Amino acid sequence: MQSNVKKTIYQNVDSNKSELIQISEYIHKHPELGYKEFKAVKKISDYLETKGNQVERPFCELATSFKASYTHGEGKNHIAVLAEYDALPKLGHACGHNIICTSAVGAFLATKKAMEDHDISGKISIIGTPAEEGGGGKIKLIEAGAFVDVDASIMVHPTSGTTRIAGRCTTTYSFTIEFFGKSAHAASQPFKGINALDAANLFFNAIGFLRQQVTSDVRMSGYIVEGGTASNVIPDYTKIEYSVRCMEELEMISLVERVKKCIEAAALATGCEVDITEEKGYAARTFSHTLGNICRSALEDVDEEVLSGFPDDFGSTDFGNVSQIMPTANPYFSLNPTRVSLHTPEYERLAIQPISHNAIERSAKAMSQTIIECFLDPQILVQAKNERKDSLIIDTKPR
Repeated sequence: MQSNVKKTIYQNVDSNKSELIQISEYIHKHPELGYKEFKAVKKISDYLETKGNQVERPFCELATSFKASYTHGEGKNHIAVLAEYDALPKLGHACGHNIICTSAVGAFLATKKAMEDHDISGKISIIGTPAEEGGGGKIKLIEAGAFVDVDASIMVHPTSGTTRIAGRCTTTYSFTIEFFGKSAHAASQPFKGINALDAANLFFNAIGFLRQQVTSDVRMSGYIVEGGTASNVIPDYTKIEYSVRCMEELEMISLVERVKKCIEAAALATGCEVDITEEKGYAARTFSHTLGNICRSALEDVDEEVLSGFPDDFGSTDFGNVSQIMPTANPYFSLNPTRVSLHTPEYERLAIQPISHNAIERSAKAMSQTIIECFLDPQILVQAKNERKDSLIIDTKPR
């Protein structure tokens, strides 16, 4: 990238930095749960409008989604930078979404400025994506057609340790399992009962044996919601909430069937009836080596140390669903050199410390630089799309 273009990006982010920090602090101070992020959306949208942008809100009929776009020249290549801003129950912004959205705003404005000043053709959008923390806002946006003309997307996420470009993350699937037996007196006539708690215990034992026969990326966990009412009564009803995770969508298809066999076997062995409610969660995140490596170089340009490669993580995100339909880059910016777990009070405090201001600045510069690189050399997006040709893209909608 030409030094004068990079200079424009950096200067624009620097000039807006104090306002971006104010927005981040406001959103952190006013945490809102998924699909209720009205204050955050208003704050961001109002600011974008003061910068001369038209903001569509609500977007795709989601009350707390928004979109602003800028097209220069032919605008054949369209890249979206995504913003998250929902908080966690009781923990507030312990996942740092206040940083995600303000970094996205900074990247959008800097990209627009570089396109204007240096006559760079392309289309840049910022899309507000509500309810990442379990609500699947991006999935609803996909279903509503929000990304039909988008060629690639990028989004930053805070982390700890060393900054990295994210590799795979897990796809999720959940079960609600209900075993129905027959109650009886546990001392005088236990032989007349059908023990639903035995079925629950057999299921967990079967899952315990299954663990040895699955790949190392698989995670399985759950708990008994209802397990009986009294020690002298054969339980006639038990309820289990159970979830599984793995890195590959195809692997999940097989894993789900194997878990269901464990459930059915427990019912068969005990004589219980069983009702299984299934729900597909977030899709596995794929990643573009091409876009990721450009973003890595951009982060290093702003003096950020970045891990080599594309490390996996065992969390899940609805950005995974976006990655299943287009090339993506997902930088994870560190707020602390030693590990601090997300979704904790410690991380909630970290997300508003001075290091978070540094994260907003450097992330905005790196994402903007990545986007501009793609506009300057359209072959980058061609290469990123070609990486996906041999990948099986499956239906990522929840069931």
